Amino acid sequence: MQLNKVQNEFLGCTSAIAVDSQEQFLKLKEWMGIQNLFLQDGTPVTQLNTDVTNKRVAFYRDDIGMFVGYDHPANIGMNYSIKEFNEAFPEAENYEQRSLFGGDDAASIRPPEDDLVADPMEDIVETEVKEVKNELSLADTLNQLEVGKITPATITGNVIEFKDTVINAINKYKNIVVTQDNFKELTDTRADLNNKKKIITENRKNIKNEALKEINEVYDAMTDIIKAIDDVVGPLDSEIKGFEAKEKEALKQKMMETTINPTLDMLIKQEMLDDDTRKDFTFKPSWTNASAFTKTGNLTKKTTDEINAELNRIVELYNQKQKDIETIKSTVTQLSIAHGLDAQLNVDTYVELYKKGTSMPDVQQRINRDVEMIKNAVQKEADKKAQEIVSKQQMQNHEQNTENVKNTLQEQNKQSNITVLTDEKTGEVLAKGNDHQILAQIASTPEKFEGKTYEYTYYFSGSFGAIKTFSNILKLLSMMFKDFKYERK
Repeated sequence: MQLNKVQNEFLGCTSAIAVDSQEQFLKLKEWMGIQNLFLQDGTPVTQLNTDVTNKRVAFYRDDIGMFVGYDHPANIGMNYSIKEFNEAFPEAENYEQRSLFGGDDAASIRPPEDDLVADPMEDIVETEVKEVKNELSLADTLNQLEVGKITPATITGNVIEFKDTVINAINKYKNIVVTQDNFKELTDTRADLNNKKKIITENRKNIKNEALKEINEVYDAMTDIIKAIDDVVGPLDSEIKGFEAKEKEALKQKMMETTINPTLDMLIKQEMLDDDTRKDFTFKPSWTNASAFTKTGNLTKKTTDEINAELNRIVELYNQKQKDIETIKSTVTQLSIAHGLDAQLNVDTYVELYKKGTSMPDVQQRINRDVEMIKNAVQKEADKKAQEIVSKQQMQNHEQNTENVKNTLQEQNKQSNITVLTDEKTGEVLAKGNDHQILAQIASTPEKFEGKTYEYTYYFSGSFGAIKTFSNILKLLSMMFKDFKYERK
């Protein structure tokens, strides 16, 4: 049987075949009765069953070539072209073709032996033969691989069943004492035991080697296949993930440009958002998944609701930021008035700090810290001025004390080296003086000498200072006593 172009495209996963009637469905099902083809849920194609009397159905092979499924043509995807049933089977009016390898009605037909019949493919050109032989994809090839299951090896003999009996019989000879009577028997027993041990040892090794031979071959084959898979899957996984990441990024950019950014621009224009808060919009990676879109390419309701929820979130965030900024301004104003710091606190500093990402508690803490710092600085300045006043007063007091001490010292110096004149009889101080001044006691005139004038003649000689001082005293006495006269000759 030679496949036509549409049939080859179907098996090559590039075309889907659409059917419009139950009759076409049954004929296509029979033709697809290939034993290694399954539905996407694992059901064999031969068990496929559906009613297409009222709907159009398209059959297609999965893009990995492992399954056959059916669906509405619009849901097949971009990798398939839809072919009509009559394009695949132009002889549909007189359709008598059997399945490629036997259909539902071919179970009782025994396929002929290969060596008894001519090759049915001999009349097909070589290129067509190669196309059919190489048709199986990697998925089909993997599907044919059977890893199998372990079947315990069948070993003849009764070692397992007879083991305990043999061991018990052997153990009877433990610790036995050789005597004249049993020497011959025990010698034969030893020979029997050694001989049996040799036979068991050799067979045990052979049994193990034979049992492991097939196991090792299967194990090594599995190991080689696993290594081949790992060598391909690792780089392939990286390539697939890289491609998917690029596709998702491109879809994200498209969604941002066509759906999300216009909405953000409108919110900013209506003063419901600002450029800074716009940056807080979070695009969820799941919005680029296939499940985020309907079969017609539109966003699902769930995805739309999530996007709207994120937009509402940043609008609420913007509103909260505005409230926080007003709170900052109010707090700074109140603290400035309360502590008399109008010129020291700059509200713009704290608003800018908040806009750059500092949390409200941290901003409040910064304001309180700055208030305390400014208060301490003001108090420190006041203390400094007060200290200056105290220091100035202390300096003045110190200077006054120094002057007083100086005067006292001068007075003490004046009083040092004093000459004292006392009455020889009474010891009364009559006069005293030093090199700065002379102090003399005024003598009173006794009553019996009242009215009398006395004259004394003195001759004085000495230094100029002494004569001058004496002259001053005489002049002072003449000023104090009207009847005191003196004459210089």
